[in-house]
Amino acid sequence: MVKEILEKAGFVENETYRETRFLKPPKNTYAVYADSFQSGGPDGIALIKRHSITIELYEYAPDPAAEALIESILNEYYPLMSDEWEKQERYWIEEEQLYQVVYTFDYIEKGGY
Repeated sequence: MVKEILEKAGFVENETYRETRFLKPPKNTYAVYADSFQSGGPDGIALIKRHSITIELYEYAPDPAAEALIESILNEYYPLMSDEWEKQERYWIEEEQLYQVVYTFDYIEKGGY
């Protein structure tokens, strides 16, 4: 689901978004995500995954358009989430010379794993 959200927001996999980190970050606004999950289910069969997603948006200058687009797409996917999504306050990372905005949400995936 996180890839769909980022792609609908205009990001391109391995160019402007990727999982975990970029070794050579793009020169414009980009995103990095983490997807942790727990598997479980009845009778010892793992039929449910509970995902916890973190999207980190990195901006060389504040990019309210990128933030608004991500937030619009998160609202679109809201019915699929376990609870609400959260946006943390934008902050400056001095050693990287970048702004960072963090979004988090959880969702449940059902099926045979």
